[in-house]
Amino acid sequence: MLIGLDFDNTIANYDSLFREIGLELNLIPQGWKGNKKDLRNLILTNPKGEEIWMKIQGKVYGEYMHRAKLTPGVANFLLQCKLKKIEVCIVSHKTEYGHYDEKNISLRKEAIKWMFEKNLFDNSFTSLSKDKVFFENTRKEKVTRISEIGCSHFVDDLPEVFEEPNFPKNTKKILFGYEENKIDYDLIIFNNWTEISSFILGRQDKEIVKLIIKAVSKSNPESIELLEGKGNSQVYKVKIDKREYALKIYPDGLLDKRPRLKTEFQALNFLHKCKITNVPKPKFKNYELNVGLYSWINGEEISIITSNEIESCISFISELKNISERKSNDFKLASEACLSADNLKLQILKRFSNLKSIENENKNLKDFLENTFLPLYKKIDKKYFSIWPNESRKKELDSKKLILSPSDFGLHNALLTKDNKIAFLDFDYFGWDDPVKLTSDFYWHPAMMLSDDIKNNWLNSMIGLFEDNDDTFSIRLHAALPYYALRWVLIILNEFLDNENKRRQHARLSEEYNWEEIKDFQLKKSFNLCSSLIDHIENNS
Repeated sequence: MLIGLDFDNTIANYDSLFREIGLELNLIPQGWKGNKKDLRNLILTNPKGEEIWMKIQGKVYGEYMHRAKLTPGVANFLLQCKLKKIEVCIVSHKTEYGHYDEKNISLRKEAIKWMFEKNLFDNSFTSLSKDKVFFENTRKEKVTRISEIGCSHFVDDLPEVFEEPNFPKNTKKILFGYEENKIDYDLIIFNNWTEISSFILGRQDKEIVKLIIKAVSKSNPESIELLEGKGNSQVYKVKIDKREYALKIYPDGLLDKRPRLKTEFQALNFLHKCKITNVPKPKFKNYELNVGLYSWINGEEISIITSNEIESCISFISELKNISERKSNDFKLASEACLSADNLKLQILKRFSNLKSIENENKNLKDFLENTFLPLYKKIDKKYFSIWPNESRKKELDSKKLILSPSDFGLHNALLTKDNKIAFLDFDYFGWDDPVKLTSDFYWHPAMMLSDDIKNNWLNSMIGLFEDNDDTFSIRLHAALPYYALRWVLIILNEFLDNENKRRQHARLSEEYNWEEIKDFQLKKSFNLCSSLIDHIENNS
């Protein structure tokens, strides 16, 4: 087997770089969002668009090549090829020099230099070498090369390559990252490297994990144990030099674009510097492999929640409130932060729209959205939007009232240690947010079964903690609670979405994963939460 890979936009990712260059050249406004294809379409509306685009390409692939990123999942794929002793080569349609490049920079030399910098030729972890990289002047020559060297598979982001009349018939065509549906020829299409790896190489096993640990820690592990039941990331208990660690392999960056590794590593470092030590300590990280290694915390999952556990949560939030007053500029907004009523409603409606787009695939989902969720949303919006304090109804909440939040906070992400203390886990959504969101999410979180007394204790404690410096906190909380319940109703239904299914399968390597059963189960949970929400509204009218 010889696996051939394209280079530009398959191994090397330029989306953020093209956007950066577009901003530097004043071709797009600040805040513009889009990928390379979006930028190209925008520039081509200019009478001289073709020439401008070729100049930008020359700069990106030449002078600014060092700023390109490794496409998420590629490093892990190359690791697996090395372990399975599968040969890999690169065949790229890349001329020696770019168009309109006054500096005459060699695009090929810059590409090779970039590959060295990204350790793609490190024979400890990849089977790729410089002599297995081929640059061709034309697409036709590229296809001829693929045929001559006998690639069993070829991965490319351009369907035009596979349309070439001389493309070898015995080479499996794998189209990467293509979003259009109308493909009228024989192609295998994936939008992420996790699926490409599974298709060509099979499921990831412990031998691959060993190689990942060695790449991250520079040491060989003595033992590896996959922890079951993790919803997003793969988590392993590993032993290195007689010490135990938690290894976290985050979801493919093309399935989940949030910088979860960077966020969590930075957050835990910050918390330890602030003397908050009942959280894991970050040890090692590798952004190319998208993995982090953290101190292991011995403890048990919390199955029974009493006032003692809630007091530990309240104490932790109090510590977060205190360190938030330092106003650290190191952190951005938390994942899906909600800083206004309008923003919260927009998030709910976006989730609703995503589910509506697939509702015809499931009659029960369609019925629930139309006959249960939508009438309840309209009822809540009519009653509670006008109650929301005007200062943050449409405008964002004053930054002075924000808190550094774990975002997904609760006792479902905690352990009870041997000395009866609570240790908190999972900070990959950490950042600035409205404390009302943190309070509401904890109150409604479907992973925790809280009694009414505990819920009321939690709300009263949060009001006591925040209302002195936030005169609208109580009113905002009263208005927000029903909306956040609606938001959770839809989050529970994420299991119906294809990308969510792929992330779950990534995390649960060794578990049976019956998607249909899980969807039915989640739909029942959403229905039950709607019932609880109706009770809440009636009891707090």
